[in-house]
Amino acid sequence: MGPYGSTAGKIEEAKAAPRRGYLFLGVLSLVLGLVAWQIIAQFTNRLFFVGPWETAKTFVLLLRTGQLQPQLWLSGQELFYGFGLAALIGVPVGLAMAISKGIEAVVDPWASILYATPRLALGPLVILWLGIGISSKVLLVFLGAVFPILINTYVGAKNVDAQMKRVAQAFGATRREQFQSILIPGALPHIIAGFRMGAIQGILGVIVGEFFGSRGGVGNMIFAAAETFDTAKMFVGIAIFAVTGLVISFALQKVEKRCAPWTQTLPE
Repeated sequence: MGPYGSTAGKIEEAKAAPRRGYLFLGVLSLVLGLVAWQIIAQFTNRLFFVGPWETAKTFVLLLRTGQLQPQLWLSGQELFYGFGLAALIGVPVGLAMAISKGIEAVVDPWASILYATPRLALGPLVILWLGIGISSKVLLVFLGAVFPILINTYVGAKNVDAQMKRVAQAFGATRREQFQSILIPGALPHIIAGFRMGAIQGILGVIVGEFFGSRGGVGNMIFAAAETFDTAKMFVGIAIFAVTGLVISFALQKVEKRCAPWTQTLPE
């Protein structure tokens, strides 16, 4: 192996060591949080608060009896379709706003107004318009997710290094080549950050929609469990949403590391 191969290997080792340390800290914090949760549950009335062990047992029981799978499937569909639609619209519109002053002038005030409107306020209205079927929840997920994606995409594309654009123009790069080679890679970290924020807002959209009116879903399960004081079942639903958000965020971090490795800094 030549000197360049040896150097590259040392760089990878230097980057991997702190990553393992940070991963350990993250896992440790989760474990300590679960332990604290269990300890608090031991001194709290079960009618109001249950621990992770009781939550896990209830989760397994709901799976065995087949009560949980339909709720997971319905909520998963609502999140998938709503978030997918938000990504398909948010990214192109955000890029178009960064490229065109006219599009920015038209879209920006509407994006600001709708993004500032709480989903709790829109929930009853959307249910009234579209009913309690899946379409109303998909719309609420879309409304929650699209604006973080759109705004982050716009900011990322707008703040791409102007010097890189000038260099590309000096070398005769076409607008299409600049778009593919400079604008998209430069905006990519912001786009992924928008996906992470949008996914969390999308999960909140699922919860809001299923609380206000739904035939099923994890949010509806939480609401029904609250009416019957089934605290363990409520905690199962809350844990499902929390873990879903954590998994999506972790997966998108991995995507960013693979697709935009230049954003990762070397340890000092």
